[in-house]
Amino acid sequence: SARTGAPTTALARRLAAKLDKAGVTAARRGVVVAERGTGGRLVVELGGRNALIPASVAKVLTAAVALDWLGPGHTFDTRVSVRGEIRDGVLHGDLVVHGSGDPSIGSSSRSGPPTAVLEELVKAVHDAGIRQVHGNLVLDDGQLDREFVHTSWSKSDRVSAYGAGSAGLNLSEGCVVVQAKGAARAGGEPRVSFPTTSGAWLAHSEVKTVAGIKHGGLSALFATEGQRLRIKGRVPIGKPAGLRAPVPDPVQFYGGAFSKVLGRAGVRVEGKLIVALSAAERAPGRIIGVHRTSLRDVLDPMNRDSRNVMASTVFKVCDARALGVGSWRNGTEAVRRMAVNRRLDPGPTKILDGSGLSLDNRISARLLCDVLRAFDTDPLRGPALFESLPTSGKTGTLRRRMASRKLKGRVHAKTGTLNDKRVRSLAGYVDGTGGKPGYVFAIVLNGRGASHGLIDQLVQELAR
Repeated sequence: SARTGAPTTALARRLAAKLDKAGVTAARRGVVVAERGTGGRLVVELGGRNALIPASVAKVLTAAVALDWLGPGHTFDTRVSVRGEIRDGVLHGDLVVHGSGDPSIGSSSRSGPPTAVLEELVKAVHDAGIRQVHGNLVLDDGQLDREFVHTSWSKSDRVSAYGAGSAGLNLSEGCVVVQAKGAARAGGEPRVSFPTTSGAWLAHSEVKTVAGIKHGGLSALFATEGQRLRIKGRVPIGKPAGLRAPVPDPVQFYGGAFSKVLGRAGVRVEGKLIVALSAAERAPGRIIGVHRTSLRDVLDPMNRDSRNVMASTVFKVCDARALGVGSWRNGTEAVRRMAVNRRLDPGPTKILDGSGLSLDNRISARLLCDVLRAFDTDPLRGPALFESLPTSGKTGTLRRRMASRKLKGRVHAKTGTLNDKRVRSLAGYVDGTGGKPGYVFAIVLNGRGASHGLIDQLVQELAR
């Protein structure tokens, strides 16, 4: 420790002993702890510079980049515009939906049905006197590229709701909701429905009604290049089961849902559904409706509930602001620029997806802790980051952890879990007691011995 300059405090020795006992090797751990407040001293650094797989604590850096590059007052604006004249209820031209990457539309973090925002925008179309569109329905998905999922995500990730794609126009976090209700008798054909939208695909159901089971289970997979949704599973007699299946193209999914909402409102589009490819196709006409979502309304569920699609989309929006194009390839550079602008050492940073889902991501616990320290003393941006974090025993992914009387409500931190490489992580703040300032900390463990229980033991030491 003297050679590396790492602190040799009693606290550091206690934490090291617990890590050693659990079998977490020095190369596979990163633990950094500092006192809170301006000038708070570093009190623990165990493998702080190690390049480790972070899992979802990478969302801390995504939130930090967003607050720095976009600003705490940023809003994601979804606009509807008309190109052409409106005469006698007919729009002689195109109806255009302009997206800016709002990842919360149709999300379960919002109240109301998944299509509530779409209905709000369609009401603006209706209020403008439009009942018929002679042109096309054009989707402008802004500055984000159309590589919806990252190439480093595993096949199992891509077919799961948590691995859905992100885009400039998002609905229901990139997933179609599939519901099946069992028939009145065993062997009868269940009723399968799509509460959000059925989309531009054929649905093939192999779901069966089965007697003698209490709970159903479904699986759904898009096949034939996204043209067919194959649904399998079993449901109890007369009872429902459901799941969320990631769609192959979030932009087309959004457009299909918007078309259906238009139809229900009595607005007929004569032309085609077109995804804008050129500047001319993206060009706005006269704006007739706008929906705004604040950055904080996205960061809160993104961190509290660890929403991957939200993080990936915010990540790309930040890339677009910082580097002109929102793509996976620009992500690491955006994070590095945030760190350098705050006079922090980015170290071995490699953030590919913003969500932490990729096993190729690498960050150090030192950078995580340094970013959290910097935001802790930033009166403009710090509160937004702090308030987005789960709280021990109360909210989000920490609601069932550290719920003892001593720890409940005192730990505010982002969790991280990846099972493929046994990654467990936690980074955030511990409130002090008796007038003490508390701690900022980052814990990233990879491989054998890593567990949430071990991390909770380490945090308990901080709360003594």
